[in-house]
Amino acid sequence: MSMSKTQEESFDLHEDVIVKILCRLPVKSLIRFTCVSKRWRSIIISDPQFGKSHLQLASQKGTLRRKLLISTYPTVKTVEGQIPDSFEDNMPWLPSQFQSFQGYSSVNNLTFPSVEKSQRVLASCNGLVLLGESYKSSFKNLSIWNPSTGFFRKIPSPSFGRDMKKSTEKKKNRSFLYHGFGQVSASDDYKLVFIKPALGDFVDVHVFSLRANVWKVIKAPSSLTGSIDGQGTLSNGAIHWVNYPIDGKMDRTLFDPTMVAFNLAEEEFRQVPLPVLNQNEGGMYLNLRHVRIQILLGGCLCVWSRDLYANSEFWVMREYGVPESWVKLIQFGRLDSPAEFTSWDPSYVTEGGIVMIKLPDKKELVWIECHQGESPVCSAHYRLEEVPGCTIFDATVYDETLVSVPE
Repeated sequence: MSMSKTQEESFDLHEDVIVKILCRLPVKSLIRFTCVSKRWRSIIISDPQFGKSHLQLASQKGTLRRKLLISTYPTVKTVEGQIPDSFEDNMPWLPSQFQSFQGYSSVNNLTFPSVEKSQRVLASCNGLVLLGESYKSSFKNLSIWNPSTGFFRKIPSPSFGRDMKKSTEKKKNRSFLYHGFGQVSASDDYKLVFIKPALGDFVDVHVFSLRANVWKVIKAPSSLTGSIDGQGTLSNGAIHWVNYPIDGKMDRTLFDPTMVAFNLAEEEFRQVPLPVLNQNEGGMYLNLRHVRIQILLGGCLCVWSRDLYANSEFWVMREYGVPESWVKLIQFGRLDSPAEFTSWDPSYVTEGGIVMIKLPDKKELVWIECHQGESPVCSAHYRLEEVPGCTIFDATVYDETLVSVPE
């Protein structure tokens, strides 16, 4: 028995109802549903408002899916066997490769929509990944990419870089450029921030608004950016760096690091207190430590500290901006770590005490479980296969979203 036309039409749903239903589905399913019709594809992939609504609902329900973006950058050695640090060295770079990683073993190759050969991951926010070619003195070929949907947008390069004068004084203070990327929730804008090293009384802070599609330059006192750790960390609407004040006798000192935050909405700097880190005894040089900012998977600001003896601490700021709210989440010493962990960097930390670290020399990712009062235990590891020996690799946490940023 066939349905009449009236009966068939009664099963049609209003588009608003369809959109509300789609907003509650996971990204993986929605990507498959783009084949249903051109209209569905337009809503899921091309409608910025739908992507924003889907992100908000997933965040509220706690269903936001986090993945790792594994990026590898094979390089070709020069005749002298050295890796260049500027464009002038003219070293050929092989194409970058990207993989999406879920769990401990589920890896999928990603198709990168650009012909640029050596774009690297600089930061991520709400599923959008900032890519670019970064060197000591400049950035170029900047772009925003959503690995989940394939959304891609090129960003004009900032005005600094290759025209920097190479005087003796400037070379002395010259270091890596410092950058960050994040969202301004009130205006639904995304901003890129690049800071040149301190070369005088003020530094130039280059800010790009994706909504306005323009760069602007803000002057800031050089005391705020003496020597900052390169990649910024987004938390509470601000990008954070570790600031190492420059000593008169040393180019850089690790004795008294501070944390500097750049508020994306107000476009102003402020200092954020660091925790009171454990001090070693037996001489001032034993107090040298490397401090880096992490982000706890859950939203809180987190810092990692490691001293000359490779003793590590992870601290979490439970209430943003309140010094008394710093809590030590994890602590372990050099003897607690496996012997092969001579050189490593943390990629993320979880509330449950799991740290994922990178072993650059071994091309491996390792998950370590650290519980209070117990030695760290390696719970899983993943080795990158079939990569050339001279390969840079990284692992960046990103959210699986449908977010896009229109021109």
